[in-house]
Formats: sequence, C-alpha cells, structure tokens
Amino acid sequence: MVRLAHRTYDRRIMIAMTIYIIVLVCVWPLAKAASEPLPKIGYALTPVLPLFYVIWIMAQKILRSDELEQRTHLIGLGVAAAVVSILSIVSAFIAAAGAMTIESTSVVLMWIFPLMMLSYGAARSYAARHYGVSACDEGERLPQYIRFIWAAALFAAAAAYLYLRGHRGDAADFLFGMSFALAVGGSYLAWRRWRQRRANVE
Repeated sequence: MVRLAHRTYDRRIMIAMTIYIIVLVCVWPLAKAASEPLPKIGYALTPVLPLFYVIWIMAQKILRSDELEQRTHLIGLGVAAAVVSILSIVSAFIAAAGAMTIESTSVVLMWIFPLMMLSYGAARSYAARHYGVSACDEGERLPQYIRFIWAAALFAAAAAYLYLRGHRGDAADFLFGMSFALAVGGSYLAWRRWRQRRANVE
C-alpha cells in the first residue's frame, strides 16, 4: 500500500478546511432562512461534507503508516475518544437538567470535532516522543506552528466576515473561539520550537 506523502496530506487537509470555512460562512446561514424542512436540513449539513473528507483522508494516512506510527495514532485516537466522551457526558447531564439552552448545546456540539482533533494531535505527539520517534517530519512538511497560525487566520477572517455582515451569532463566536485556541496553540508550538533550537545551539 502506497504511503501518503506528508505534503500531499497537508495540502488536502488545508484545502478541505478552507472549503469547510467557506461553506460554514456562505451556505450554512441559509439553513435558518429556509422554511421547508428538506432545504433546511440540506443547508445545515453542508459543512459536514468537508469534515467527512478530513476523517477519510486521516484514515487513509493511518492505514498506510507502519506499525509504530499506527500505534501512536491508536493512542492519540484513544485519548481523543476519552476526552470527547467525557465532554459529551458532562454536557448531556447539564443540558438534561435544563442548565443549558439549545443554542449553548449546539455550540458545545460544534466544538466536539475540533476538540477531538486537538486531543488526538497532542496525545499522538506525546506517544511519538515516548517511543523515540517524531510525530511529524518537519523536513517534509510545514512546521506545526505555521499550520496552526494559518488555521487561526482562516477562522479569524471568517468570523470577521460574519461580524461585518451583521451575523453576530453562534457561528461567529465559534469561529472566533477556534481562532483564539489555534493562535494560542501555534504560539506555544513556535515557542517550543525556538527553545529547542536554542538548546541545540548552546
């Protein structure tokens, strides 16, 4: 089975997430304006399609990895599943008690996939370091902090667009929240990379 090149993988993920943001900003708001159930459901589910592609391309990368890489992927997925399960259970009990509105619950649900991705990435990186391998070959792909900052800029641009159009709702708040989280993550990764290079020089 041919392994998926890191640059090809990164390019496909970035294109899919760009499409996701465009659809979320331009198409998804039409769901609230639609009066018929079928168009409303269709508009509401359009952002899911690029996310399905991201999950599929991740599965292809894992299946084409060697056994050690698959083990680190499995650890990352296990931790991500645990984090998402805990969040879902806590949110479900709070919502069942009537302490959360439908809008708040929908925002929590939209955060599940990004939280799973962040948990998976962090846990896999830790597992890779534990086994003495690199979670990603920086020589074959963009550094992680650049990818995080690129994603933060993309989410921020989409949120700013919604705010300028007067759509100050859950979608804009969600995008700003994602942008802030990614910017913090990218800053941390950049600082860690700088510290490692400084330690190597010394």
